Order: sequence, then structure tokens, then C-alpha cells
Amino acid sequence: MSESRYTVRQLGWYQPPHGDPYTRRVPTAVPVAGFDTFDAAEEHRRELEAGARVGENPFRFGGCSVFFQSSLDGMRLHDWLMDEGIDPPASELRHGDWHEWWAAFAHTWTEGQLHHAWSAFDKVRFFDVIEEPQSVAHAVIEIVWGLLERDWNAMTAGTEGGRLMGVYRRTARAERFRAELSRDRNAGGGRYRYDRRAGYSADPHNPIPARQATFYEALAVPSDVPPFAGVGYLVQRRAVIDTFAGTVWRTRPPADARVPVALYASRSDAIEHRDRLAAESRQVLNPFVFADPAHGAATEGAREELAALELPLPVPSGDRRRDWIEWWDLCQEDVSDEQRAAVWRACDQPMFEVLRVEVADE
Repeated sequence: MSESRYTVRQLGWYQPPHGDPYTRRVPTAVPVAGFDTFDAAEEHRRELEAGARVGENPFRFGGCSVFFQSSLDGMRLHDWLMDEGIDPPASELRHGDWHEWWAAFAHTWTEGQLHHAWSAFDKVRFFDVIEEPQSVAHAVIEIVWGLLERDWNAMTAGTEGGRLMGVYRRTARAERFRAELSRDRNAGGGRYRYDRRAGYSADPHNPIPARQATFYEALAVPSDVPPFAGVGYLVQRRAVIDTFAGTVWRTRPPADARVPVALYASRSDAIEHRDRLAAESRQVLNPFVFADPAHGAATEGAREELAALELPLPVPSGDRRRDWIEWWDLCQEDVSDEQRAAVWRACDQPMFEVLRVEVADE
């Protein structure tokens, strides 16, 4: 892509309200600051990261396996800690033992020891730095809506993403198209709320009428598509937050919502980006947090596919999401990257995709 700048982002974590003791990684990232050089961005990230770690226990993040906290397995993590004079009780422990050990002893370590320990937990990060081009395109999306159990009389916006309506190189043209689309919707009826969607009032007691509601958004995405190219390849992420987050839906927002990620002139570059994001996700996410097993891995055909993979533990017999999440957590120490990718495929819900789109200049 073109000349770059560096963006510090806050990475997404979510603590389920019931049943799951772990704060889970989610595939969201919110920009917090931009810099012209990597060194300046990295310095800011380190400051934010240090603040976010204070008082935290890394073993409560990610899932019930050291795999979700560190690229080191239990034995190598043990040795890493010993290098700085930190004495874990054993090299192979139940995950709960690691959690309790940290809670009992971390406060006794020096600042240097604590920094050394945290540096092993490369999968428990709260901020990152990404390189982005200066140029952007603008994806116009339609917000999708659902109904909450607590209020059937107001439509509630999906937490993220939407349906793609068009892609434009120029801000003014994207905004004009968004306004054109909005005109008819704003003339309609009904009441609307935005709940947990970023950038809106979350007051549950004051839904707004259609004439005041926003139904479409124009989102800036990094782009290397040159002027008058006419087409591009959009990397999108499946909008997943509403599949599992604490909101109690009577009718969930439609599952076809997507979050635009980046626009490329080259299909091969877009596919490379998609595959890199997918591989990174498999290292930190549990797919059953986001997927409904009853419509994916727990179907008869998928069970046979999973059984053929010779995974370390037998697959759950039911379709309760919590059982599948725990099962996959416990499999992590003994599965290969190939098996991990195959299980994600069995869920039949790719996290990222590439879409060929028309890119308008005027």
C-alpha cells in the first residue's frame, strides 16, 4: 500500500456475564492514536500496555489453556520464569493452578521480574500497533437491527458492522450516497436505539424516532486502490459480537453483517491479508465462543469430520455452547496448526472473507 502511518489500537476482550470464568479475546480493535513513526507508536503502546496490566492475572484471559496466554508451552514457560528467579511450583500444571499461583505470588516479585513474566504472555495483549496507508476508501454500510427481550417496541442496532451498500474513494461522495439512502428510512416510523454500538447514545430509556435515527454509516478503510481503477478487493470480517455478548435478544440482528477491514487493488494481496488475519485469529480465539455449535460443528456431518481428525479429546455429545468452548480450550496443548485450522473450517463460519467490489470515484 502507499505511504504509511502507524496506529495504536486497543484490542477487544469480553467477559461473559455468566458461566465462563475467562475474559475472551474478540476480533475487534479500536484505534486510539496515530503516529508518523513506528518508534513513537510503539512507545505509546508500551505505556498503555503497562497501565492495562496493573493488577491483572494473565491466566484469566483467553481460555483454559496456556496456549491462549503464551506461545510457550507449560514447560518452556516454567523455564522462562526460572531464568529471572521466579519459582513456579511445577512445569506441568492444571490451568487453574497457574491462575492461583499467579494470584498468590505475583505481588512479591520485583518490577523487573513482573515485566519479565508478562513478556512471556504474547497472546495477552491489550494494545497493538499496525502500519496503515495514508490513503483510505469509504465503505457505506447499512446498520442491521434486532429486538431486545427488555423492549420489543424499539429496534436495536447490531453492535458492529452492517450490510455493504457501496465503496467510494472520496469522502464527500460516500456521504452523499449515505444521505440519499437515509432519506426514505428517516421518513418512516418506529423507534430505534443503539445500545452498545460505538458512537451513539446508549440510553435504553430514550429510543429515538426514525426521523432522528442513523440507518447507514460511511466507514473509512485503508486502501491502495488508485484513482479510476473501478474495482477493488475488500477484506471483511464477520460481525460476531452479537452472537455471544451479554445482550439478551428476542430477535438477533441478521448474521450477514460484516465489518470492512481493508481495500486492495490486487486480489492476491487481499487474499494474503485475509489469510494472515485468519491464522492470527486461530492462535488467540476459541471459535465456539462465536459459533452456534448446533448449526456448525455439532451437526452429524461435522462430527464425523472432527472424529476423523483424531483430536486429543472426544467431541462433546450435545450442542451446548459452553461444553464446546471448554472442550476446545482443553484440546489446545495437543493439537497441530493443521488440526486447528480444520476445526475452524468445521464451524463453517469463516471469520474473514474477500469480496470483489466496484469502487466509485465520483
